[in-house]
Amino acid sequence: MLQGISPVDIAVGGLKAQRIRMNVIANNIANAQTTRTPEGGPFRRQMAVFQGEQLSPSIAPDRFGVKIKGIAPDMSPFRMVYDPTHPDANPDGMVSYPNVNVSVEMINLLSAQRAYEANVDVILSGRRMTQKALEIIQQ
Repeated sequence: MLQGISPVDIAVGGLKAQRIRMNVIANNIANAQTTRTPEGGPFRRQMAVFQGEQLSPSIAPDRFGVKIKGIAPDMSPFRMVYDPTHPDANPDGMVSYPNVNVSVEMINLLSAQRAYEANVDVILSGRRMTQKALEIIQQ
C-alpha cells in the first residue's frame, strides 16, 4: 500500500460515484415514457461517465479511486411508436419515445447496487482489520 492512501477513502469515492450512477439510472427509468421535455422532443437517456486515477506516491489524496467525470447523453435513436391519437404524434402518426430500455436500466441498477455493496464491504473489512490490529497491540 502506498503511504497515505487509505482503502476506506478509495471505497468512499466509489460509494459516491455509484450513488450518482444510481440517481442517473432512476431518472432514466422515471422518464422512460416522457415524450416532451422543456428542450423539446422526448427525454434522452443519460449515462454517468466514470474517471479513475492511477495510484502513485505523487497523487493528491482527494483524487484516489473513481470519480464521476460527467453525465453524458445517449445519442442512440429514439423509439418510434405508431399512435396517431397521441398529442406528440407526427403527421404520420408516429410518436418519438425516449431511448430508455427499462430492462437495461434495471440491469445497470443491479450492477451499481453490487458495486456499492462491494465498496461497503471494503470499508467494513478495513474496520475489522483495524480492530484486530488494536486487539493484537493490547495483548
